[in-house]
Amino acid sequence: MLLMMTACAHDKLDESFISESYVRQRWLSSMEDGKTKRDEIIRRLGEPTSNFQNGTILGYRFLLVQEGREISETEYRNNIVNRDSAYIGGYYAWVNNERKFLSEKGTLFTLREENKDDRILEILSREAEYSLVLVFDDQGTLEKHNLRRIMP
Repeated sequence: MLLMMTACAHDKLDESFISESYVRQRWLSSMEDGKTKRDEIIRRLGEPTSNFQNGTILGYRFLLVQEGREISETEYRNNIVNRDSAYIGGYYAWVNNERKFLSEKGTLFTLREENKDDRILEILSREAEYSLVLVFDDQGTLEKHNLRRIMP
């Protein structure tokens, strides 16, 4: 038993399933500078979190969450306890498994002012959060975009 605990303590935190490059490839691969139209992006990602310069610049705030369901209070509490224990004790197997699960069964949830109160448990227990900024030309074609992981 002690050997198992020691082995678990040496797990490394696996960033691959929540990395910007993974998220780009997994959920945003259809976005191409110089080709993708604003309407197509909004159709795929939903309404943006923010909109500047008459739609020339759009911003999205994404949370990586389990697709198709909201978490219960009990799940939220269990996730927080498990995650805190993993980070404090250096036992990253639980976190790594959660990240792998979300990479397979998760989705990017667009957080907006009008939906944030309904998804407060997802916000508080998120495994990863991202910011996507999109800049369009006068014809509504994507000029450039930038994705950044902002949490954790």
